This record gives sequence, structure tokens and C-alpha cells, in this order.
Amino acid sequence: MRLSPVIFCCFLLWIMTAWPAWAAAPLTVLYPQVKAPYDDIFKQIIRGIEHQHQGEMRLQQLDAATSLPQLAKDLRVDSNTMVIALGKSGYQVAQQIHSSNSVVVGALPIQPAGLAGISLLTDPKVLFSSLKMLAPAIDKVHVLYSESSRWLIQIAIEQGQQQGIEVIAQKVTDLKDAVRQYQELWQNIDAKTTAVWLPLDPVSVNEQVILPKVLEVAWERNIVLFSSKPEHAKRGVLFSTFPDHFELGRELVLMVEQLHQTKIAATVIPLQQVQLAVNLRTAAHLGMEYKPEVLRQIAIIFK
Repeated sequence: MRLSPVIFCCFLLWIMTAWPAWAAAPLTVLYPQVKAPYDDIFKQIIRGIEHQHQGEMRLQQLDAATSLPQLAKDLRVDSNTMVIALGKSGYQVAQQIHSSNSVVVGALPIQPAGLAGISLLTDPKVLFSSLKMLAPAIDKVHVLYSESSRWLIQIAIEQGQQQGIEVIAQKVTDLKDAVRQYQELWQNIDAKTTAVWLPLDPVSVNEQVILPKVLEVAWERNIVLFSSKPEHAKRGVLFSTFPDHFELGRELVLMVEQLHQTKIAATVIPLQQVQLAVNLRTAAHLGMEYKPEVLRQIAIIFK
């Protein structure tokens, strides 16, 4: 029996649309067992993964009883299985299987170290776009950083140039050096055109020593502060960002599928799937008032 051209075209169209689901390799998602409310983070990421992935998927929770070496051994048996590894325990498994399986890491502030993944460190491009929207007079950004943040600062300098922002980066060696360099910074900064970026850095933005003093000085001198850490907007910086976990899940699927299909070199990229938190009390103190179209782009407002 011969098919009519119309039926044949319909059949071909069905084949083409169904093909991605057939072609998708199986996916295993590793995620840690954590207590509420932190477990909601992983639930949102998994919802994003489930929304994006069209093929077979297995969820593997990692708890105290899980043998990570044995799990890694089991995953290596089938090199066609893609893996999304979330959290610290997931990262530990990823280190053992990245040479055999296509694996990407998420839900950690990772840096390039031979694995692929999306870091929880916000992409500077996103930060600078928010800065231009909320403080358009700013054209210079000072940032102090330690060695662990060097890879992100290199990206920031390039992306700042693309957006007309000069990024002035100074490396610190330890906490004492960070205190000294901030003191020098306060003496020379022009608050009208210059902002200070607080990266997610354990040395240059030490929560106990550095952050309280930086917030105090910035308030006294009307200096724009913005941060990569979500909680800092509540504490007084003009704005910060926090992950959109659902979208992060979707992006992790796209990354692991690309890695699996093309065998590209493993890389870590900063987080672009973020939402904006703004402190309107700080904005008012700086003499800034935002129109409704700007306020609609803010996910969380502190007053």
C-alpha cells in the first residue's frame, strides 16, 4: 500500500518532532539530602530539569548512607548516561566520573577545575546590566578579590568594557591586606561615578570583619555598593542577585546535552539565571527613585 503525499508528510513531521525524545540519552540527577527550607532549592532545580529533559531520567538522593565510590563505579558502567551532579556530594561523584560520563555540576560556587558546570557566582554581565539600570551615572567599578575569584574577575573586566564600565580590580592576599586596601580605596573614590562590587569572596568580603565596615563607610559617604550574595541587599547594599533555581535546572540540562552530543571541552560558566533584590531604603539614601518599569524588574524589595 502506497501512502499519499499528505499522509507521508504528516508521518515525516511526526518522526522529526518525536526524534529528540528518542535520541536523548538517559539522565541521572544526583542531589544531596538536606533539611528544610534548603531542600526547596533542590526541588526547584529538579523541576527545571524535569521540564527541560525529554528522555529517561533517574533521581538519586545522596545521604549519609550512600557510598559515593560505589555510585561512581555504577555510573561508569554505562558511559552513555548523562549526569547532573548537585551540591558537594554530587561534586565528589562528578570528580570520579567526568572522564567516562558527560557530567555537569550545579548548586555550588564552583570555579574552573577540570569539570563542567554552572557556578552559583553571578555572571558579571548580569550585575553590570543591573547596575546601569539602577545607578546609570556609574562608569567605574572597584572590586577587591582573592585568588579564588581571579577567573571571574578576568571575565568581569572584559564584560565591563563591553558595557562601558571600567572595572578596577585589586588582588588581596589575606584579610589584613584586604582591610588595608579598602582603607586606601575610601580615600580616593569618587562616589558620583564609582561603585564598589562585593564578590562572593571569603577573603575580600569577609562577613565578620570586612562587610560591616564596608557597609558603614558606604552609607556615610553615599557610595553605591552591589553584591553577588543574595543576603547583602537586606543588609544594606543597593542590590544583589539570587539564583532562579528552576531556570538553572533547565540550563544544566542544555549544558549536559551539549557536552554529551559534541564532546566539547569541560568548562564552568557564571550564573546568568538570576533574579534581582534591591534595597529601596539604600536607594532613597543615595537619592535614587525608580519608575514603575524598573520596579517591575525587581523580584525582591527591601525597605
